[in-house]
Amino acid sequence: MSEHLRFVPPRVDFDPRLANELARWEATPPTANDEVHPIAGRRSAFNGYVRMLTPQGGILILYKDQDRGLFLTILRVFAWTVATGTGGWLIFFVSSLSTLPSLLIFALLIFINLLIVCQTVEVSHSVEIHPDGMIVDGRFFSAEDIGDNWPELEMKDDDPERMVICGICGTRLIEYATATPRNTPAG
Repeated sequence: MSEHLRFVPPRVDFDPRLANELARWEATPPTANDEVHPIAGRRSAFNGYVRMLTPQGGILILYKDQDRGLFLTILRVFAWTVATGTGGWLIFFVSSLSTLPSLLIFALLIFINLLIVCQTVEVSHSVEIHPDGMIVDGRFFSAEDIGDNWPELEMKDDDPERMVICGICGTRLIEYATATPRNTPAG
């Protein structure tokens, strides 16, 4: 008996809806589900992380990060002050409640404000790597400007929970992207 084998090369099809733009976070399924790791009993490290090939021949990496910037910290302090101050003024000076119910309501207000202000804020990021450069959150960095100074992962402000991908581009040190673990408390 003669058996004929025929080699069929693998095919990669791209979504035509994504034509000349970066893939949208909602349009791409994650590479791993947010489920408990079967061996170690912990969550998957790939939750919120997607990597894929682009029609232009690049590699697209999508990930989520915590927003731990100065603007958000100032906004949190401002929101805490305004909400607690306004609530305290309404409870103690405008309402006709006695002292004990006013204190209990004020303590409840402080607790609710604390829960709201301490919520983590996640930000989606994209990094697309091409032979001629890379696009980080919509900003293009040319491979000629980067040269042999490959981007490196380093600690920010000597905090092991805050990492940045940085490198020299042209004559400047650039922080391309942040990589803060999402399970750490907001700061």
